[in-house]
This record gives sequence, C-alpha cells and structure tokens, in this order.
Amino acid sequence: MSAMTSTFSDSKGITGFIRRNPLISMYIIMFTVAWSVMIPQALYSQGILSAPLPEFIEILTGWVPGIAALIVSMVIAGRAGARDLFRRFLIWRVGLRWYVISAFLLAGLILGGIGLHVLFGGAMPVIPATDAPLWQVPAVFLVFVLLGFLINTEEVAWRGFALPRLQSRYGALGAALLIAAPEVIFHLPVFWVNENPFFQTVGVHWFSAFSVAAVIVYIYVFNMTKGSLLIVTLLHASQNAWANLLSDNSVRPFQFTVLLIWLIALGLILVTRGKLGNQPDETTHS
Repeated sequence: MSAMTSTFSDSKGITGFIRRNPLISMYIIMFTVAWSVMIPQALYSQGILSAPLPEFIEILTGWVPGIAALIVSMVIAGRAGARDLFRRFLIWRVGLRWYVISAFLLAGLILGGIGLHVLFGGAMPVIPATDAPLWQVPAVFLVFVLLGFLINTEEVAWRGFALPRLQSRYGALGAALLIAAPEVIFHLPVFWVNENPFFQTVGVHWFSAFSVAAVIVYIYVFNMTKGSLLIVTLLHASQNAWANLLSDNSVRPFQFTVLLIWLIALGLILVTRGKLGNQPDETTHS
C-alpha cells in the first residue's frame, strides 16, 4: 500500500510534472530565475527602476542554465542523472582539430566579416586587440575563455541537456530550431540594457540570424565530438572572447560574419544531408 501511495504521489505535484516534462521544466526554471535578474537590470538601464541589482547577482545568472539542467536531471534520475550530465565534460579524446576549431573558428569568422566589410567599401573598424602588445592577446584570450567556463553554463542546458533529447525525437534540424528559439528569447531582456553595446547595436534580428546558424554549427561540433560538453563550452567561451578582442560592435562587419556562419551552416546541412554528424547516444561518455 505504501509503495502504491508513493508511486501515486510521485506522479503528481511538481516532481511529477518535471518527470513528465523535463525540457519544459528546465526552461521554466531557467527563464524564471534568470529573467528575475535580467528584467530588473533592463528596467534599471532604461531608468524605470531607481536602483540596480547587486553585481554579484548579475554574475550568478550565468550559472542559472546549468543549475536548471542539474535540478531536472536529479529529479529524473537522482545523483546518476547529475553524473551523466556533467560527465560530458570528461569527453576530451576527440582529436586536436576539434580543439583548434573550437578555439579559433569564431576568430576566423569575425575577421572574415571585417575583411568583407572593408572589401566592399567599408572603413576599417577599430579592432580592440590591436591596442595591446601582441604577447598580451593570448593571455587575455585565455582569461576570457576561463571566465566563460566558470560563469557561463548555457552549454550545459542547451547542448548537454536539451539537445540529446530533442535530437533523438526530432532529428538534428528539428532540434536546432527548438533550441535556437528559446536561446534567442532567453537573451531578449539584454537588448534593453544600454550598457551592453553589442546587443544594442546589432539588434534582435541580426542576433537571431546569427544564433540560428550558430546552433547548427554547435550541433555538428557536439555530434562529431561524441557529445563533448568540454568542446562546445570551449567553442562558446572562445566566441565571446574573440568578440571582445576583435569586434568594435559595428553592424556591417557583424552582418558579414552572419553571412559567413550561414554559409558554413548550410554547407554542413548539405554535406551531412541534414544529420549534422553522428548523433551520440544520450548516455555515451568517455
């Protein structure tokens, strides 16, 4: 009788909802907690709120996606669920080329966008990295990447938790659309933060265009590296690092960068016939 009562109670309430709807549950937790910080931040920037949130709270929002994925994983499978999620960071034997691609792909795209901008008559933009001695650039890049690993856990949610589930059901391209949409929506409050020049300058349309293509590339990298969270987190961290080092947030060079990443994304779709690499098993680790 007690076993039946326990089973019945587990099927209802918050725990039961999370087990029946793991992806929706993760999104609810992630958006609720993160937006409770991001929206007041935007309102303060617009002069609607008179006092800002403490800076440490804003920094902690980077942990929210990973925490949301961890909570849902533990509700579903306890400690084993948490281990399965974070063991993907231990998938590192994937070949040197994937480390090189993840570390430098976005540098090539940003510089390519700048080059096309100048080629088609644009003025040479200011590249922040040129203001520092050459030897400092690798050091600053490594610091940015390390910070990306420490304070940005988006890849745990998008690729570590959501992608394997969506991809097994809807395929790679279906998963790309179902991840890109909430990923763009998740960042919407930032577009009203005046202190963030990138989002203010490029606008939501170009950011969305970049994000959809980037998700396709990220899925391919994830699949080709046996589902490695280490590699896609490096890719994400290096993306943000190179954006700070090489971009002055000018619109037109970014538009050309969007064009280039779409060419890569479309090429991957054509070459792989929409499969975007070899889909790793949801529980495969190494």
